Amino acid sequence: MTAFPSVSLSFVSVICNDIVAQSAFYAGVFALPTATELSSDHFRALRLGDTILGFHTTAAISLLDLPQDTPIGDAAAAFWTFEVHGKQDVDTLTDSAVAAGGRLVKAPYTTYYGAYQSVLRDPEGNVFRINKSGVA
Repeated sequence: MTAFPSVSLSFVSVICNDIVAQSAFYAGVFALPTATELSSDHFRALRLGDTILGFHTTAAISLLDLPQDTPIGDAAAAFWTFEVHGKQDVDTLTDSAVAAGGRLVKAPYTTYYGAYQSVLRDPEGNVFRINKSGVA
């Protein structure tokens, strides 16, 4: 298979019940700027480096031809991992996420592969991690 050097990850999106609250949660915890030029009645976006974190209303289910019974929130089979600069950042941002309405699933710990991370759920139940690779 031939590699495509121009391929990058431009958007990572989630379908939400409340796009305003969900985008505000992540913007607040990680101090991410809003991509206001992408905002609409059905979409909110945050900038994370070269990637856009997208928050879609449930209208995306029909727009994308997904099954009407597509579950919203409580997603654990796929999750976002936010990489930070140090162990203290994991601790601080974990506390910030909980204070902002997130739920702690697993307190910061050192993984078997040498990362330091916490596992949380956002206010709609989606799983995400705060991670510092290579600390062990």
